[in-house]
Amino acid sequence: MERGYVVDNNAELLALEQVVYDVVVVGSGIAGMTVAIELDKRLKVALLSKAGADEASTYKAQGGMAVAVGADDSAEQHIMDTLNVGQGLCRREAVSVLADEGPSALEFLLQQGVAFNKNGAAIALTREAGHSLNRVAYHYDFTGRHISETLFTKVKEKDNIQQLTNYFVVDVLTQDGQGCGVIAIKDGKLVVLLAKALVIATGGYAGIFASSTNSRAASGDGIAALYRAGAVIADLEFVQFHPTAFCAPDDTVFLLTEALRGEGALLVNAAGHRFMPEYHPAAELAPRDVVSRASVKEIERLGRPVFIDCRHLEKKYLADRFRQVYTKLTEYGYYLEKDLVPVSPAAHYSAGGIRTDLWGRSSVQAIYACGEAAATGVHGANRLASNSLLEAVVFGRRVAKDINNQLPSKQLVTTLVLPGNNVACPNGDLLRLGVELNRAAGVVRSGAAMTSLLAAITGMSKDGFDGDLGKYTRKVNAFQLAKLLLQAAIARQESRGTHFRSDYPEKNDEYFQRHILLQWGKGVWLE
Repeated sequence: MERGYVVDNNAELLALEQVVYDVVVVGSGIAGMTVAIELDKRLKVALLSKAGADEASTYKAQGGMAVAVGADDSAEQHIMDTLNVGQGLCRREAVSVLADEGPSALEFLLQQGVAFNKNGAAIALTREAGHSLNRVAYHYDFTGRHISETLFTKVKEKDNIQQLTNYFVVDVLTQDGQGCGVIAIKDGKLVVLLAKALVIATGGYAGIFASSTNSRAASGDGIAALYRAGAVIADLEFVQFHPTAFCAPDDTVFLLTEALRGEGALLVNAAGHRFMPEYHPAAELAPRDVVSRASVKEIERLGRPVFIDCRHLEKKYLADRFRQVYTKLTEYGYYLEKDLVPVSPAAHYSAGGIRTDLWGRSSVQAIYACGEAAATGVHGANRLASNSLLEAVVFGRRVAKDINNQLPSKQLVTTLVLPGNNVACPNGDLLRLGVELNRAAGVVRSGAAMTSLLAAITGMSKDGFDGDLGKYTRKVNAFQLAKLLLQAAIARQESRGTHFRSDYPEKNDEYFQRHILLQWGKGVWLE
């Protein structure tokens, strides 16, 4: 087993600077900030972020938050829509928690100062893919940014929360099989942050794909670190591709919110033909995996992009309702009221992650996970649009409640243990890895292509440490997540939700209506 890439022995570890907290929360997106805000004010909390708030997936979320508060809606209907899109792999109990606690999660955000758009006195609701009716609360087309900025202001008002920016977590520390902190990099220096409870809210891993709506910072670092610490990881094969991403001439990938289609935008192919009614009864509002595969088929058939068509909608409405999208597109010479805008699918959301129970507890004692880093069982094989912000708030609040109710009172001791299974860094290029993932494990996959890529990654020689520990660790994490994703996707010999294999195009409920789990030293198995 190759040794660690941080420190090689506990004596070296214990010589590092140590800071003690009650709770360390890693990640300052909507999930992490919700946890921090809801923790008991008597607890000393560290809220870590490895980059600025604008790099978090929360900040980039456009559409909104799904919640059953409409007069014609119900938690049960929200549950049914979520289960339908999840293709038989949702955990019913988790989905019930999500829908039942949705209204109180909405109220929590309103109390923090989040200003959702209104329709008279009521919160305005729009529709997105997979929903049977209007259910998505929003703030124009930059809901995530607005929520992020609002919660950030609230966090700053909390005297018990210390915000630690530009802290990159390298590894999770354990003590007698229990999580007790992290080892992190700050300004090139290693520091140990100790805690009675640790929360991983570091987001997903869709950013390791070459074409992604996420920042490159979405590289699954928290998931990789906790995997090395022995946690069970689930459902990594389910990566959702958003069908309407705009790729600018400068290679910037910019999401065109699904709410555009919810408000009447259409998809047409290079011949100007509206194609989605031929693929699904819900047309443009079919589940995202269906729309993405249909778009790929039309792109391959005609050799040109597909387009989003808003030309039948008024300029005044488009420029106001979709302020961010409209303004961004004008920078590249596109005007929604008169131009067809080229779009294509891009990696958007990772449904898999750290397996948790209904209170966000991972399989490692005293370590929690929430948000996109967690696999709560809510999303199954395909996330229902706009359930992610809701999941982050609902389960973030649950994590905080569980910690408040049972935080250990004993003080930490100093017999810390680094993961004994750290891996060396493959001598490969991250950009090339992203391109290969798009090819082998994108919207349409094949066993042969994925097996070939996994063999190539596994067989790579190892890089020597060049002195930049943060860069080195990010690369380790990206390659580690890519290997785990490929292992899970190769094992799932069927097509279900976001996972579509050309060599196994049918769903196989008899054998594969189960979750694929991974754990260090135990390999891959189904449960």
